[in-house]
Amino acid sequence: MVTGAPGAGKSTVVPELVRLNPGNLVVMDMDELLDDQGRLLGISIASPTAAPIWPAYNAVWLRITELIRRSGIPVLLLTPGLPSELPEGRWLHLDCPDAVRRKRLAARGWLQDQIDDALADAAELRKYVPRSVRGDVSPERVARSILDWIRGERFGKTLSLWTRFRN
Repeated sequence: MVTGAPGAGKSTVVPELVRLNPGNLVVMDMDELLDDQGRLLGISIASPTAAPIWPAYNAVWLRITELIRRSGIPVLLLTPGLPSELPEGRWLHLDCPDAVRRKRLAARGWLQDQIDDALADAAELRKYVPRSVRGDVSPERVARSILDWIRGERFGKTLSLWTRFRN
């Protein structure tokens, strides 16, 4: 699992993860099933009013990853969730400085209160997922760091690429 608050770069890094590791890893971003009209779940899952169904949405993703893993292919799921919400696998935190996150989310048209919520989510994730990689570098570099982490976890190696930073 790679987690990150909104604006960390999760969706941006997906194409690079696929390009750099073709066929050896299934890469999925939880945002790929989101739609503003809520056609999949009857409500927009990103809306705060959808909070009561978030556990069911997480359970669907866990089930999907379990089904794929049965084939023997490893799965990497990018999520904004906490380990307590998706209690399987190992966790890595994709993070970026708050100023970068603020700029990215403002460019998406987010309102100030939404940006403040994302900054609070980022602070919470920093507490619960201690291993992190920077999301404010090139998508290729981020993808390479994530893939190095996966290789290190698979083979029991401790890698020295972890970067912790705060604003």
